[in-house]
Amino acid sequence: MNELPASPLPDNSAPFQRLHPLSIILKSLGTLGQNLFAILVLHFSLFDRNIFYTGLAAVALVALVVGVTALIWSRFTYQVTAKEIRIKSGLLNRNNRSIPFDRIQDVSLEQKLVSRLLGLATVALETGSGGGDDGKLDALSRTDAEALRDTIRDYKDGLKPSDAGAAEHSDRGETPPLFAMDNRRIFIAGLFNFSFVLLAILGAVAQNLDFLLPDGFFDPRNWLDALPGRETIDGFSSWARVGGALAAILSLVVVGLVSGIVRTFVREYGFRLDKVDSGQAGFRRRRGLFTLTDMVMPIHRVQAAILQTGPVRARFGWYHLKFTSLAGDASGETDHSAAPCATLAEIDPILEDCAIHQAAADLAFQPVHPAFWWRRAILALLALTTIALTAGLFLHPGFFAILLLVVPLGFIPYLNWRHHQYALTASQLFVRAGWWWRRLAIVPLRKIQTVDVSQSPLDHPLDLATLTIGIAGGSTIRPVIIQDIGFAQAMDLRQQLIEAIGQNRLPGHA
Repeated sequence: MNELPASPLPDNSAPFQRLHPLSIILKSLGTLGQNLFAILVLHFSLFDRNIFYTGLAAVALVALVVGVTALIWSRFTYQVTAKEIRIKSGLLNRNNRSIPFDRIQDVSLEQKLVSRLLGLATVALETGSGGGDDGKLDALSRTDAEALRDTIRDYKDGLKPSDAGAAEHSDRGETPPLFAMDNRRIFIAGLFNFSFVLLAILGAVAQNLDFLLPDGFFDPRNWLDALPGRETIDGFSSWARVGGALAAILSLVVVGLVSGIVRTFVREYGFRLDKVDSGQAGFRRRRGLFTLTDMVMPIHRVQAAILQTGPVRARFGWYHLKFTSLAGDASGETDHSAAPCATLAEIDPILEDCAIHQAAADLAFQPVHPAFWWRRAILALLALTTIALTAGLFLHPGFFAILLLVVPLGFIPYLNWRHHQYALTASQLFVRAGWWWRRLAIVPLRKIQTVDVSQSPLDHPLDLATLTIGIAGGSTIRPVIIQDIGFAQAMDLRQQLIEAIGQNRLPGHA
């Protein structure tokens, strides 16, 4: 009977370490911030606005949070050996976890505003198991965090410690970035990222603190009655009132533009993309105003490229390049921004490093069946007619004006149909979708995992089908799909993809 080989014992020579002591302050501040609302509620309700009792409750909360956080910190240790990282954690239930370097797919660094002030960084380890971050060290000093990331990266590339030091020195040289955005470019990107996030934040704050607001604050009739010169407003002509409504809409547009610019600056400030050649080849992306993220996207884990734009943005030659990757960032997203606002000339070198190529100028794209637009137009007409009849007969005849939306809502599906096309080359599949939010997916055939042909009840009478292309790490919300093509055409394209996949996966093909 053959015996299984004994598992190698872990290298226990490396000492167990604790997180940086300042992490106690960092985590305590985070916990106290989450409980600040509870103190406000106690102050205005249970304590009847008594400052003394509220102060005692706040001191007790601070002592409790700092004490528990310090105890958790003292029971959390980690050990970095030559081949793995071991983590011990837990107060009552102790947990010992070993994460071999061979299983670690990505190491990302993150610094929130307070962490940056304290010189700390969070290290997130991802093994691709689908459960998000498989190990997190929150928080280490920036130097220790970078050293740990470089140790794992160099191990996976087979570098010796002496070689790793040379590679690290080379990595930190003054090499120009592959792509970067200055403040002007970030401002341009913000103009195309229209957002009402500011109004949403103000609304959420108002809803949670409604007990501090006067009665009837959210009733628009109270605001109309409180307006100065109400009689004057009532005397305005209908055209003046229409002008006031347009001014209100314009104000919302301005708020949306400002919110988009602010949001883009917060997320993309200092955006820099570098090519990493030491260790596993990849792209190192750094960005963020308040939360600085530093992550490496391994090139071999890139599954597809996505080019996003719009009619206005495309007019000025701006595109947003994303990579669909097996790697997930700190928020769990698998679509990573590689160039949020770039020209096609700036995008080309980035794609070339991934062996992905843009569509040639003479590449013929195939349209889909016209049923793509007229079926949607008919459904929109039926829905609007039903709403107008129901509301107009039972509520107010003015609801019949809803039928005026029939033309524009029928025109939008037509434009979307004109922009929904696909093309197949010897090594890549191209799929276009959307008119206002334009999206071009470039999928290398070697990365395709599945090809599904499906038919809905509405497809059978017209003998149409939908082709869904599955790639590892692809989004389940917005997969790569080709809608409303003939069933025979879909089956033929499916067969071409399967044959091309086999050819591209033979030895000697990229």
